[in-house]
Amino acid sequence: MKKAVVIGGRGKIGSYLVPMLVGEGYAVTSVSRGKTAPFVQNEAWRGVELVTLDRDAPGFEEAIAGLNPDLVVDMICFKTADMVKLIEALRGRVGHYLVCGSVWMHGRSGAVPVLEAECRTPMEEYGVEKSAMDYEITRQFVESGFPGTAVHPGHIVCPGDVPINPQGCKSLTAFETLRAGEPLYLPNFGMETLHHVHAEDVAGVFFAAVQANRPSFGEGFHAVSPRAVSLNGYAVEVAGWYGKEADLRCEPFDVWQARVTPDEAAATKTHIEHSPSASMEKAKALLGFTPKHTSYEAVRECVASFGL
Repeated sequence: MKKAVVIGGRGKIGSYLVPMLVGEGYAVTSVSRGKTAPFVQNEAWRGVELVTLDRDAPGFEEAIAGLNPDLVVDMICFKTADMVKLIEALRGRVGHYLVCGSVWMHGRSGAVPVLEAECRTPMEEYGVEKSAMDYEITRQFVESGFPGTAVHPGHIVCPGDVPINPQGCKSLTAFETLRAGEPLYLPNFGMETLHHVHAEDVAGVFFAAVQANRPSFGEGFHAVSPRAVSLNGYAVEVAGWYGKEADLRCEPFDVWQARVTPDEAAATKTHIEHSPSASMEKAKALLGFTPKHTSYEAVRECVASFGL
């Protein structure tokens, strides 16, 4: 039986991916630094080995290699240097290494939807590292044949976790406002975009890459819903869930930000500055993967988990 190690396996993506791997016949080990339960429960977890390791502790990479995996999925790597250290420990000992990136590897969009190789001008350190990790995965395969793959999610949506709302920040207040039929204020003209993805579909891209094997080596793939949404269109859709017509008011961001908390305003600012809209054509062409959930379907399931 092949062995899979999922680092950060009890998070939103891993909670869906681990059962997929178990169903495929893998003996799965989930590595976390804490002992929290999987974000999403599934009977498959009964047969999963749980290992506690801290990535910041000395010897982490050797400990992962010492589990003798055929497959390693790395959900919690944020620095290229950390990824390279793990790659060196796994070199010649693993059949496939997959790492979680982000659509934040892109900067502002040009033509949309953006392809993986386009607009690689990230706007903040997090995106700079995720872009560098993607390039490094390609370099490692081209220069030494290391079997690596990067998967780049959009705004991850999962039941039990507050989704990014039509104002561009993580709060249930906008949904409650639309349900009540009250005016909802949007920043600017409400035409900036968000690109959500259900955690199950992110797991699906990872799983499709595992199944595809060699065609995914040295490649990076977006993991997003079929289409991005504008703030305005998103608000209109949500209001419709509650049988209401959206009463939307727009304000310049500098005025609008006083209506939310400083943390919410900062989140909205970075989301609308990026306004992501990413293509899934590469995943379809090379992995045969198409998303199961639209942005609206993913968010509606998530919001329903909070009784809204």
